[in-house]
This record gives sequence, C-alpha cells and structure tokens, in this order.
Amino acid sequence: MFKYDLDGGIDLRYLEMRHAGEFLEFVAENRMYLGEWLGWAYTVTTIEAAQGFIRRGITRYEEDGLPWVGIWLNDRMAGGILFFPLENRSRATEIGYWLGEWAAGQGVMTRAVRAMLGFVFDDLQLNRVGLKAEVSNKRSRALAERLGFTFEGIQRQGWINGEKLVDMAMYSMLASDWHDMK
Repeated sequence: MFKYDLDGGIDLRYLEMRHAGEFLEFVAENRMYLGEWLGWAYTVTTIEAAQGFIRRGITRYEEDGLPWVGIWLNDRMAGGILFFPLENRSRATEIGYWLGEWAAGQGVMTRAVRAMLGFVFDDLQLNRVGLKAEVSNKRSRALAERLGFTFEGIQRQGWINGEKLVDMAMYSMLASDWHDMK
C-alpha cells in the first residue's frame, strides 16, 4: 500500500476503490471551486463516476508505476495528485493536482507535490516532469514556481475549459534540477 506521512496531519495515500465514496463527497463539496479549472469536477456526480475516475488511476499505476494519490489533512480528504501516462523513452510524465477550498493556503499542496517529485525523481528515476496550468490560474502557477519548475512558455488555446479554449502556461522540472535543489 502506497502511503506517505508528511507530518503536520498530511498523508498521501494511493487512491483505491474503497475511497470512491469519500472522493465523491469531496468533489461534491468542492465542485464549484474545483470546477473553475477542472472539468471532471462537473462529471464526477455519481459513485460510478467516482469509481471510474479512480479506476483510471489504478490502471495507469499498473501500466507505468505512477500512482494517483489522495491527500488527507487530519484524516479528511483534502485533494489529490495524478500523473499522466509515462513516456518511456524519455522517462517523462506530467503532473496534475487539485485541492479543496478549505485546505488551500496552508502549504499542503506544496508539501504534497514536493513529496511526489521526490518519489518520481529519486525512486522511479524519471528524467522530466511537466506541469500545465491555465494562464489565469495564479495559485497553480505560483505553486510550480515555488517548487522550482522552469517556465517554458504559453501554449495558446492548449486546453478546453468548459466550452472555451484557454491558454496554458507550461512548466517543467528535470531530474538534474531536482537534484541541484536538494
């Protein structure tokens, strides 16, 4: 079982099917807050949809060893981190994350993403982690910069949020960057 105890009441746990009900509750409680940036916040409205989301993470983990984890703060689900499929030849992936409104502004996501970067760079020996955030998503972009990701540019109309094409800020971190910061 994948679990990181980050102290301060923060735990990262591999998302399993047994978490589907709690995940559904979390999404329902934070739907408007998450939905500003994440379209799936509006589609995860049933236990079956929550199970489907988690099942995708389990499948990805079985395929490439990159876990989708939930973030718990004082034993309450506070958010999550996922990885997009591994590009095997270049040993690269992309990270995504979400945090409930009640947990924002406490340094939870900074600590959680830092721990997962340690896992993928140190344990899995990946070479590159990409990160994309809507240009107007100031909090997500600030997190990338605080963690030492390098800004690579703007991908014009690189994503659809709702019905609107939006520009994405692109960041990356290389294994060498990670090891230089330690």
